[in-house]
Amino acid sequence: MLELSLVFIGGFLCSVCLTPIVRYVAIRMGIVDHPDGHRKLHGRVIARAGGTAVLLSVLIVCSGALFHYDFDVLNQDHIRPFLALLVVMVLTWLLGLADDIWTLRGRQKLLGQVALALTLVFSGYQMSVIQLLGVRLDLGLLAIPFSVIWLLATTNALNLIDGADGLCSTLGAVICGALGVLASVNGHFAEAAIAFSFCGALLGFLVFNFPPASIFLGDSGSLLIGMVTGALAIRCSLKGPASVAFLAPLAILSLPLLDSCMAIIRRKLTGRSIYTTDRAHLHHTLKNKGIGDRGLLLTVAVLSFMTAAGALAGQYLGRDWLAPVSVVVVFAILVTTKAFGYAEVVLVARKGSHFALSLLEPAKPGATRTRQKAVRLQGTRQWETVWQTLIEFAESESLCKVHLDLNVPWLEEGYHGTWQRSNMPDRHERWTTGLPIYADGRLAGRLDVVGPAANGESMGAISKLLELVEDLVPQIEMMMATETEQMPASAFSTGAKEPALVAEFTSAATE
Repeated sequence: MLELSLVFIGGFLCSVCLTPIVRYVAIRMGIVDHPDGHRKLHGRVIARAGGTAVLLSVLIVCSGALFHYDFDVLNQDHIRPFLALLVVMVLTWLLGLADDIWTLRGRQKLLGQVALALTLVFSGYQMSVIQLLGVRLDLGLLAIPFSVIWLLATTNALNLIDGADGLCSTLGAVICGALGVLASVNGHFAEAAIAFSFCGALLGFLVFNFPPASIFLGDSGSLLIGMVTGALAIRCSLKGPASVAFLAPLAILSLPLLDSCMAIIRRKLTGRSIYTTDRAHLHHTLKNKGIGDRGLLLTVAVLSFMTAAGALAGQYLGRDWLAPVSVVVVFAILVTTKAFGYAEVVLVARKGSHFALSLLEPAKPGATRTRQKAVRLQGTRQWETVWQTLIEFAESESLCKVHLDLNVPWLEEGYHGTWQRSNMPDRHERWTTGLPIYADGRLAGRLDVVGPAANGESMGAISKLLELVEDLVPQIEMMMATETEQMPASAFSTGAKEPALVAEFTSAATE
């Protein structure tokens, strides 16, 4: 344990010394982050590529540890995965650095991540057998794709959650510390050394990344942390040859993974692309509850510590169920206080209830049902007035479906509404149109409408729709310009700026 303590301290000191140098070089080379008034709302130009300092610190400390301490890594069983991880660390940093400098396309980054994940998988970072609550599951041919998906999930989860000063550094430090303890308990001291060196390096970087930050991790840091923690989670949890006690690493990494899952659910169920940006991630919603920048880091650290403690306690006591229970408790706290995940849970519940009703409701010839749902995803502005106008228009023009999705991330506002008749005409008997909604020169949402192509009245209905949208734009701009009330100081109050509005209405008529 003395050696591991020295590794942690070494990582911290190296990072504290190297970060100012990296910051200076990044500014000189123009590797900086500019505020854009849309997603990047910081007030000044700030250096990026802080992951460089973290990587160098870890490489220096691990190199020194190899030659001065007996971590039993230079034997045939450990050298290949250990060296593979070091190589992938450097390549992941290069991929992130390229994105920091040139802004790569999503598919380019994904292709690079897949190649790096495959390199790790074929170097020993593979889950062939997973243990869940005492049950062994042999993945067989699914082992390779499952392991790759796991590495991609952790990499992108840490990348997505890197949206506030010090957040990814804090979360990464807690995760790496927990993985280091897990590795020590399971006798994987080489992986423990890497984990503790990362933990120390991230805390050293946090000295300069703490709000208000003077340097950002950038993709060179967040992608690096995600890939390394995913790989370490596999090796640290090994109970036998490629046999992983999966619940422990899953719980340790649950907070960023939950954030990513909620983002995918939110975007898919509102008809958005999963690549659409918004400000409804965990850190955004917590700040909307009145938590300050530094309080945010403390809150996230405590929540992450709770899940990590459950995972480690389960491993130490032989009670694997403690890991998922800790995750459920944390998620329940967030949802019930409407701090995070409430709108997504509502969307899933509505989708499930509609599907169940469609199976249970008997068909009634000649009967027409209309069903609408509206969910305020973020903010307090009264988008219901816009939505009600659209519903009235749909009913008066005998439309079949109206889908409204408003996404105003720079104001932290979001609203989703769907209105639909039960007896939709066949595809060749209906018209469909989609309109992007611009307000003050910025894309604020999208309106999709479906109507019946009957009696040659389609063009008239579309023309009226265009006129309606043109009339609604000034109303939307006026609402966007309206200042909302300040948030209360309470961290988990149920006051303003919560996704509280959930409306659903079903009506029936006989034609």
